[in-house]
Amino acid sequence: MNILNRRPRIAMLLAALIAAGTVAAIAASDEPRALWRALEQLQPVWLAAALAAELVAYMGYVIAYRTMIVPAGRQRLSLLLTIRLVVAGFGPFVPMGGFAFDRLALRAVYPSRRRARVQVLGLGVIEYLLLAPAACVCALLLFLESRASPVLTLPWIVAVPPGFVLGWWATQPRIVHYFQRSDGRIRQWIGDVLAGVEVLRSVVKRPLERPWALAIYWAAEIACFSFALRCFAVEISVPALVVAYATGYAASRRSLPLGGAGVTEVLLTLSLIAVHVDAAHALLSVLAYRLINFLAPMLPGLLAHSSLEPMLAGRAEHGADPRERSG
Repeated sequence: MNILNRRPRIAMLLAALIAAGTVAAIAASDEPRALWRALEQLQPVWLAAALAAELVAYMGYVIAYRTMIVPAGRQRLSLLLTIRLVVAGFGPFVPMGGFAFDRLALRAVYPSRRRARVQVLGLGVIEYLLLAPAACVCALLLFLESRASPVLTLPWIVAVPPGFVLGWWATQPRIVHYFQRSDGRIRQWIGDVLAGVEVLRSVVKRPLERPWALAIYWAAEIACFSFALRCFAVEISVPALVVAYATGYAASRRSLPLGGAGVTEVLLTLSLIAVHVDAAHALLSVLAYRLINFLAPMLPGLLAHSSLEPMLAGRAEHGADPRERSG
């Protein structure tokens, strides 16, 4: 474990400084009067609604996580452990993001490092299996009605359908088995990635068997973003809201380094501007959203991370299970 894993407070402080510095840099490009006029429209009551939506989002993710992450031949993870893993994984404590933390933590409960990696990859695929098509459809609506910049909408329209076709083709059983049974490390790693992406096929074939609680997660997250916009009297259409949000999270919050500090603030602000939100209102709305989405969960995330340290330390002390070395 590197220094940021051992000292999460350092990572938390670094993430906060990066996010604050990014917001300050964006604000410096706006006129102070415009920012002040936007700030005068603040309606704090919407922050409470945003916080409630964020809590619902966490609940949805906990349900989905517990459904997806199941050690082979064992019972599901306990609800308390699942909550701690989810809350800690959303915290800005790991340089490589929450999924990297998941892989590290799940090695303590999985008999196989490879299976833990595949399960985490599968969860990430299902996240975007829900959001990407929704963003593609909304982008198409905006493009046809000329209600947003093509720079924002065209990537979703052009990239998502071929991406799904490619994913479907690449995860054919014979292709996955070829890579997984190869001797080379790189080929085996490709096989593990494809095995994680293979969940795409199972969702399409058996849609009711997968954790659609992730739909609750995404809906609540987007609602939280919408309420943050309402804090400054910004109202936009649902398609514009979905595309702006999805573009801001071009990679999901759990996969971004340090909780997306810096990157998310820039992308969300630019996305809102691309759907014709005033720059000052866009920046302050993103700031309100990140107050709920990024800063508020820091302390719970830190406590959850600390509570998991004995489990992680025990794993590091005893080393890898012999079964991991063979698979």
